[in-house]
Amino acid sequence: MAEAVFPEVIAPSPAAALPAGACFGFRVFSTLSFRYLRDGDGEPLWVEAPSDEEPSPGRLVAEWVPRPDRPFHARLHQDGWRYQLWIEDGGWYVVDPGARRITLPRTDDIVRREERLWGIPTVLCFLQRGDLPLHAAAVEVEGAAVLLAAPGRFGKTTLAAALFREGYRVLSEDLSCLRLRPFPQVIPGPAMLRVRRDVADRLKLCGLQAVAESDNRISFTIDKPRRGDCRPVRLRAIVFLKPAHDGIATERVRATDAIPDLWTLSFHMPTDEDRRRCFGGIADLAGSVPVWALHRPLRIEDLPVTVEHILAICRGHG
Repeated sequence: MAEAVFPEVIAPSPAAALPAGACFGFRVFSTLSFRYLRDGDGEPLWVEAPSDEEPSPGRLVAEWVPRPDRPFHARLHQDGWRYQLWIEDGGWYVVDPGARRITLPRTDDIVRREERLWGIPTVLCFLQRGDLPLHAAAVEVEGAAVLLAAPGRFGKTTLAAALFREGYRVLSEDLSCLRLRPFPQVIPGPAMLRVRRDVADRLKLCGLQAVAESDNRISFTIDKPRRGDCRPVRLRAIVFLKPAHDGIATERVRATDAIPDLWTLSFHMPTDEDRRRCFGGIADLAGSVPVWALHRPLRIEDLPVTVEHILAICRGHG
């Protein structure tokens, strides 16, 4: 897969910045504290405290409007090699992928700010390395990773939480970072689970600490013993989550048929070069990792059987 083109200008760390932990293969340096980082090493990423200076947005390159599976409004602007991301009720994130530097907005909601940080701002930085972002949860099962791929509100996080309850390590709960060379791997992201309140009540999850609540979700940080580090985990299977009215079934998906779904769930900049990069990446991924479709009802009482189907796929018995 061709790498995204950014100038490689790695800036020195501010004198007061200390290594805070790791996420998506970056070793995070900052004067701030974070809730969702893992142990481990990686390439440096500087995360800076809010500036009093208001960003001067460049040209608009992308916009995300609210919809049922993504209830927020955001705009991405570009000024040379630097990006300014505005998120409604979140403020401005200033991202310099070449320098691997992100400046955070000023806000009282520091948990939400951190959760947004590990989304598009960090994606822009790991795109610079040539890694592939995909809208999917990832769970480690017996030393290998399985991707649970679907749009929002298709039960990715709920299924990841059910696997977590059974003792499996959550590598990411919504956005996954994939490295395709020398073989497909998942690089663990933030150690968090944002679970619907009713799901949290029914699953009775242990090994988590609640750090924030909204009207319908609880944000949990995963306890240190269950996080693991940030080393890449080999990818064993991709599972597309499909709704069904009744019954649970799995079917193997041909690589050519998997590409459109992977494209829908990928992140790419609106340029021909980046579309080519993204398409090449997902074609390589579909051709090198088994892809399955899992049809199941979106009911909490069906989670145990759904988990059994996921485990069977991971063990080669799907």
